[in-house]
Amino acid sequence: MAFPTVSRTSNLELLDWLSAQVEALGGRVRAVKSTHTDRANIIATLGPDAPGGLLLSGHTDVVPPGENWDSDPWVLTRMGDCFVARGAADMKGFFAAVLHAISDFDVDQLLAPVHLLASYDEEIGCQGVRDVLPFLAADPMVRPEIIIIGEPTMMRPRHSHLGKELHRLTVTTPEAHSSRAAISPSAIAVAAELICALSQVQASAPMGPDADVPPYSINCGTVHGGTAPNVIAGVCIVDFEVRHDVDNDPAEVLAPFFSALDHVDARLRVVGGTAVCELLSRYPALTTDVLASAFTRAVQIADAGKSTALGYGTEGGLLASVLDAPIMICGPGDIADAHRPNESVSEHQLERCVHFVRELVQEFCLGNKAQSKF
Repeated sequence: MAFPTVSRTSNLELLDWLSAQVEALGGRVRAVKSTHTDRANIIATLGPDAPGGLLLSGHTDVVPPGENWDSDPWVLTRMGDCFVARGAADMKGFFAAVLHAISDFDVDQLLAPVHLLASYDEEIGCQGVRDVLPFLAADPMVRPEIIIIGEPTMMRPRHSHLGKELHRLTVTTPEAHSSRAAISPSAIAVAAELICALSQVQASAPMGPDADVPPYSINCGTVHGGTAPNVIAGVCIVDFEVRHDVDNDPAEVLAPFFSALDHVDARLRVVGGTAVCELLSRYPALTTDVLASAFTRAVQIADAGKSTALGYGTEGGLLASVLDAPIMICGPGDIADAHRPNESVSEHQLERCVHFVRELVQEFCLGNKAQSKF
């Protein structure tokens, strides 16, 4: 917790520490560095170079701590039965539990490998893990039987999540005196027209009789434009996101909006303006086969009830694009505690995660033929 690995800042010091812990247990570590930042990912392996086994995945970055903490956010502080620090739940507690669990085993006795993937900049669109995908696709020894992503789920198994695209709409028009508002287009007014087009797309989302939420959602999160009330706005910028399930391609969902955008852009170019939309980031939706043998075995080990869908995103959809293995999202802590002051994870949740990982190793890497040392 003491490593302040806020997104967009270096995580190399933490990775050095994490690598040393894995190597001390007899593991091997490969670093996959970013080509344009001072950040990296690592793929650590304990056990034989062979297909099968486990892949345990998580991100090393955290959101900024902000204010109103009752303790130093970079110092792990015990409060009652909880441990408080930035990243305690999301999701450094998972890494701590994994290291504790695998230290119970003699890696030379493993029949299949335990892989640990630690990535960077997940909080800003699963950026870092993308560097790892070509390595995973090309390495025949990284073919896990199951993948576990340790996001905070209160140790409840999850099997799917929505994908997301983040877009930036930029409208430009010639600035003019406000007395010309009846004849000169305003960037703000035109942006509002396109926001309404997005609202119409959302209103057309199909809703099945048993659906609690639509299969996709559109949110205009920020709007910035104009300089003064007596100036016709020359620029307006709108950031919006689309969250979608695996059955809805965002390009198809947004097709009516982009059609409206093309018409508006053509209209503005006549007077020296533009309306353009830029894709800033994206990650795909995830769904996995809940009836797959490995998944059902992991659900039994978690012993926390039936697997359900997840309301936030992970790197799971990206990993699924290169690895043919069921993916379970299951980790200690509550997502409601993440991204806020006094973020915490309970000791009970960490203990459950340690037990979960131990049993996964027994099941998938030892075939229940050996016992942990403790």
